[in-house]
Amino acid sequence: MISFDDSMNNCLFYFEQAAKAISGGPEHAAQQFEAFYAAAWELRQEIMVGSSLLAWDRVSEALRESIEHLVSVATDLPKEAFAGYDTNELFHPAWVQVRDAVTRFLAAAEAERPQVGG
Repeated sequence: MISFDDSMNNCLFYFEQAAKAISGGPEHAAQQFEAFYAAAWELRQEIMVGSSLLAWDRVSEALRESIEHLVSVATDLPKEAFAGYDTNELFHPAWVQVRDAVTRFLAAAEAERPQVGG
């Protein structure tokens, strides 16, 4: 059986992978999903699952705020930005706000990583 912390670590890993796919822009995201017609829907789902991280006590306040903001922006995407018709949905203008929130999250996540070397 997987522990709660392991489960939350997995959730954070997939949340961050989705964020990285989004951060590269719509072309990159489509490529990551091999032009899967429902890529926008899948990415939105991966981000929304991140809401479970908000109650995890191993997430710092700064990271929690960036996750909460990203989940909120993804939740507010208009249906036409993720309806599952084709990868062109990733080019919907509403994804710009999601990419901005992703940048904030990735910066917060990077700031918390232990520095190696130095």
